Amino acid sequence: MVWTICGSSVVEARAGYEQNALDKTALTVEVEQAPGPGVDFHHVQGTGLVGRSARAGAVWLGYDRAGLIDSDDGRGRRVPVIVAVPASTFEGAILAVELTGAWQAVDGPVLVGRVSGARTRLPAVERIAAGVDGQARWLGRDAAIRLAHQARQRYRERRSHARIRGGRAWRASTALAPESARFATPHSAAEYRLERLPPRFVRGLEGILDDDERLVYWVERPLGGDVPLRQRLRGRVDRRAALLAVTDRQLLWLVDHAQPDVYGHDWGVDIEVVPLERILRVDSQERGNLVEVSVVTEAGARDFGLPVELADEVGVLRSFLDRFTPTHGRGLPRRTYVVEPTAFDVEAAARFGQQAEAQALAQAAARRGEVLAMLFNPRRPGQRSPVALALYAGEVVLLGRESRLATPLAQVAAITLTMSALVGRVGFEPGVRTTYPAPLMDVAATFVRSARRLLAGFA
Repeated sequence: MVWTICGSSVVEARAGYEQNALDKTALTVEVEQAPGPGVDFHHVQGTGLVGRSARAGAVWLGYDRAGLIDSDDGRGRRVPVIVAVPASTFEGAILAVELTGAWQAVDGPVLVGRVSGARTRLPAVERIAAGVDGQARWLGRDAAIRLAHQARQRYRERRSHARIRGGRAWRASTALAPESARFATPHSAAEYRLERLPPRFVRGLEGILDDDERLVYWVERPLGGDVPLRQRLRGRVDRRAALLAVTDRQLLWLVDHAQPDVYGHDWGVDIEVVPLERILRVDSQERGNLVEVSVVTEAGARDFGLPVELADEVGVLRSFLDRFTPTHGRGLPRRTYVVEPTAFDVEAAARFGQQAEAQALAQAAARRGEVLAMLFNPRRPGQRSPVALALYAGEVVLLGRESRLATPLAQVAAITLTMSALVGRVGFEPGVRTTYPAPLMDVAATFVRSARRLLAGFA
């Protein structure tokens, strides 16, 4: 569809855009501000453009302000263009423009163009319309064409980096620096900084995050300094490194499984998961040399301690969490998760030669209802009889040979998971918990991911 205003063609659709892209002298721009008198149009589904209101406008110099489509000015934004038109258009109009030059200002160039049938104004008028100061230099048509060509190249390069082909959405390419987050890329600064974390924390995130989940922000608690031997032996000082992270689906607390004085080795992490849908309020206060973060849910509060020196970073994390919490007594739109049943893996029990016991527990679990996920804990030293943790639509049940313990999901404030070569644990706080051998670490992580999606529905 072509709109004709005083002999000038105002292109409403993107027809002909590809042809313009091949011609370096012709550009396609989108009007961002039409300061002159005219009619404002709005797009109505099924109808097209509809004139809604007339505007008087202010003093108009014969130029509308626009942005070069599919361009990047080096900061992730479109290159600005002022367009000479015989009559002021409207916000969102797509124009075919011929370049006439550019103004090179301190903060970047402003391209100058005109549509067919329009005439350019005096340089002094153009300078005012472009919004540049007296220090700006005038560039000729050839230089302006080169600037537009380079802006398109930057845009195509950025788009090529923006494609995620397979893999996990929250894993940024290691070839890109954290500073790349300033541009319009598909990753957050927190995702670009993942490589700066200890490997044990990255492994924990790999086990607990969904493939299409996004990492929003994290605060790292570094390893504690030296303390007197007496305090070490008494275990009164927690010197373990930790990480408090927020994604678009959950709040995560990862902490070293063992004190550095005990083993002196990477023995995995303890993870605590709080679905964002469960959070009602987030508080923080400074106590001594710690800033304590309290996450309040309907089932209770969870507390996390970070050094007081990180109070500013905690404030940023809190501001993100506030976006996910209800305000003024009203809830927020929540993500609805579909939890598909996960088939019980008999091969996991076969590693321990206890297929029969595992099948018996699976049958006992099935008699209570549809089992969405199941974690088998085999008999071994320290575990006299096998047990199983079964996940249902409304509860999680610990099944043993002679006992059954159930915890309603509505009463669960957080899910805990230990991913360590020493020992594995899964718990629903407050409620049932069990250990599992390290070879079943992946099964336990899958179980917790299903439980977290289900727990989010009990907000």
